[in-house]
Amino acid sequence: MSKKEANTPVSLSTMLGTGDTFEAKDKTYKVKPIKLKDVEEFMADNLSIGSQLFNVSNKDSKTKIDKWLNGYAVDSKDEPMSLDKAMNDEWDIVDLKNFIKKLCDISG
Repeated sequence: MSKKEANTPVSLSTMLGTGDTFEAKDKTYKVKPIKLKDVEEFMADNLSIGSQLFNVSNKDSKTKIDKWLNGYAVDSKDEPMSLDKAMNDEWDIVDLKNFIKKLCDISG
């Protein structure tokens, strides 16, 4: 861990495991940290962490992204997210990338 990473403040919600928020298209969503029991499955899913073009252009990867959205992201009403819901909320590829980045950042 670099000195900069060691000095980066972590939000209370992240420390408590309740999640952290991010915005997409002027709406606020909450992302929860990955549970220990799901780490191996997340790693085995082999999703692209960077470019989301690969994740949404492949049927198998789309299913996996939907699963992680549903399990670890909620909207402002605490309703689970899905890929279809994200599309209806007008998310773009950058918003999906921000979700994946936030999920990885707060989880580890």
